[in-house]
Amino acid sequence: MILFNTFLPTISEWISLLLLKFNLIKEEKDFDKWDLYSVLGVVYLSFCIVRFIGNIWRTNEKIEIGTAVTSFPNPFYDPTFKKKASDLDRSYRTLTVDYNKKLELLKEAGEHKKGLIDSLNQIEVRLRILMRHNKNGNRIIRSLNYSYFRDEKLPVDEGLKLIIEECITVLEKDQSDKSISLFKVEGNQLKIASSVRINFESVDKRVFNKGEGFAGYIWERNAPEIVNNIKENDSRFEDGGLPATKIGSILGYPLAIEDQVVGVLCLQSESEEGFKKSDLITVEFYVRLCTFLMIHDKIK
Repeated sequence: MILFNTFLPTISEWISLLLLKFNLIKEEKDFDKWDLYSVLGVVYLSFCIVRFIGNIWRTNEKIEIGTAVTSFPNPFYDPTFKKKASDLDRSYRTLTVDYNKKLELLKEAGEHKKGLIDSLNQIEVRLRILMRHNKNGNRIIRSLNYSYFRDEKLPVDEGLKLIIEECITVLEKDQSDKSISLFKVEGNQLKIASSVRINFESVDKRVFNKGEGFAGYIWERNAPEIVNNIKENDSRFEDGGLPATKIGSILGYPLAIEDQVVGVLCLQSESEEGFKKSDLITVEFYVRLCTFLMIHDKIK
């Protein structure tokens, strides 16, 4: 009001000169600031009344237009209309809170989805291994059946080779860096009876006493074990003071009937964490088959 009254005389004078120029008034004094004040007041009051009624119409769907006799449905209702900037701010804050909550839920759902995908992938891998294990077992038993049916004894070396070649294909992790050694107890020593992906020098030199090396350790312990992170100072992986062939992890399984050990199966991996505990379950089947062939050969 102070600003309005301060500039009103000047504005009134400009308007009077403009009206006088167009011959809308005869003298400048015919139009003073109070007339302008009244005109602007009426215009502003009309604007406020119209805006007030318009806001009511636009925010309330139940208000009817007209009298009790001529009532019409409200065509001006707008559910998205906001009367004040504070209403918009309040709606914005509400939407922001909802958005952040939904974003957190979406993130949580994404993590849950990732976990489910990982679980499904693990199940798929294990099912594939199970199917391969079943096919391998059938193939081995079929070979043995055919050998005995023809009344031709399957050479024990050939039979053991067949079994360990199938064994290396059922490990849960990648088999491309795996090798396998099958040791046979001969007197007081372990000697390699068969192997896959082992060089001839290692086959020729790998002889262990009970408790010597990892194979001798499994022989003495008579229990399977996995070492997924081989330490350099681990004496079980040294041979005559010289380090054995570089490997990152190893699985050992004794071929035993009760307390009698007839051999040891060792699977080696060039990388660390190359085996899982579930590998012990699948490997056991092939260990039992190797034990069966060795015992059968001894009986013969």
